[in-house]
Amino acid sequence: MKKILTFLIINILIFSAAKAEIINEIIIAGNKRVSDETVKVYGEIKPIGSNILAADTDLILKNLYSTNFFEEIDVELKNNKLIINLKEYPLVNEIVLLGEPSKRIKQQIIKIMKLKTKGSFIKNYLNSDVNTIKKLYASIGYNFSEVEVKVRKIDENNFDLAIEIDRGDRTKISKIFFTGDKKVKQKRLRDIITSEEDKFWKFISNNTNFSENQIELDQRLLVNYYKSIGYYDVVVSSSSAEILDSKNINLFYSIDAGIRYRINKIETVVDSTFDKKIFFPLEKDYAKIVGDFYSPFKIKKILEELDNLIDKNSLQFVEHNVNEIIEGDQINLKFNIVEGKKILVERIDIKGNNVTNENVIRGELLLDEGDPF
Repeated sequence: MKKILTFLIINILIFSAAKAEIINEIIIAGNKRVSDETVKVYGEIKPIGSNILAADTDLILKNLYSTNFFEEIDVELKNNKLIINLKEYPLVNEIVLLGEPSKRIKQQIIKIMKLKTKGSFIKNYLNSDVNTIKKLYASIGYNFSEVEVKVRKIDENNFDLAIEIDRGDRTKISKIFFTGDKKVKQKRLRDIITSEEDKFWKFISNNTNFSENQIELDQRLLVNYYKSIGYYDVVVSSSSAEILDSKNINLFYSIDAGIRYRINKIETVVDSTFDKKIFFPLEKDYAKIVGDFYSPFKIKKILEELDNLIDKNSLQFVEHNVNEIIEGDQINLKFNIVEGKKILVERIDIKGNNVTNENVIRGELLLDEGDPF
C-alpha cells in the first residue's frame, strides 16, 4: 500500500513539474490602447524568472476578461515564453440622448448605463441598457416608454451611440382595490398608502402616477400598519395592475391579515454582571402594554427606556435584544440584557488642523482616549 501511495505522489509531482514553466520572456500582442504594463498589472502576471502553472494562465485570463477592455484573449505557455494575444473592444466615442428634455433625467440615464463615453463598446450591454432606461422611466410613472439605440460606426475602433427616447404619457391610477382577508376597511387602507386614485382635482399630485417604487413603499406601509395593530403575521402580496390602456391602470393589493395577537407576558433576563434592580423601573412600562395588541412601536418605546436606564446608570458594554415567542394568539416578550464585547478608544489622531489648536478640537469631542467605543 505504501509503495502505491509513493508511486502516485511521485507521478503527481512529475506531472505538476511538467505543467510548470519558468518564464524567460513575456510577449503581449494586439493591445493598442492598453499598455503592456497595464496588462501585466490587471492580469496579475508574475515577473520574468517566475514559475508559471496552468492555473496561473487561467487566472490571467479571468483577470483580463474582468477588465472589459478585451473582446478576445488567448494565453499560452510555449518554450518558456508567456504569450498573450489580445483583441481590444472598440470604444464608445460619444453617447447622445434624444427626446428627453430634462437635464436631470439625462444625467441619471448616463449614470446608470453600463456603456460609457470613452469606454468599451460591448454589444451585449445594449439590450441591458435599454431595459435599465425603461425601468428608470417606469419608476417615475412612464410605464410604456420606447427606447431605441442607433449605432454609428466611425471606424473599426470607434462608435457613436444615439439613444432615441419616447417616454410617452404617465400612467395614471384609475382605481385602487384591496382584496383578501383585510380585516380593515378600504377607506382606512387608502389613507395608509401613498398612491392615490386619479381625480381631476389632483392634477398637481405625483401620487396618482403608477410607479414601481411607490408601490413598493405602499406595501411596506401596509405591513407596518397591520403589525402596529397586532397582525404580526400579515402578508401583503405583490401588487398587481390591470392595464386599461396606455394611460390608465387599476391597482390591486392582496392582503392576508392573519391572526391578531395580544401581548401576554414580558420578562427581563439580566446578565449576572449587572445589578437587576437597575432595570426594575421597566416593570411599569411592561404593565402598560400587557394585554394590549402587539405593536413593534411599543417594543421600540421600551427599548428606548432601556437605553435611558443604561445611560442614567453609566453602564458600559451593554447589549440587548428581544425574543418574541408566539403561543396561540398571544406573544410573550423576553428582553435580554447581556455584557457586550469591551472595545476602548485607544488613540485619536487629528489631521489637517493647520489653524485650530489640537487641544481645542479635542475639547469639543464627545469621545476621549480610553473611553468605551
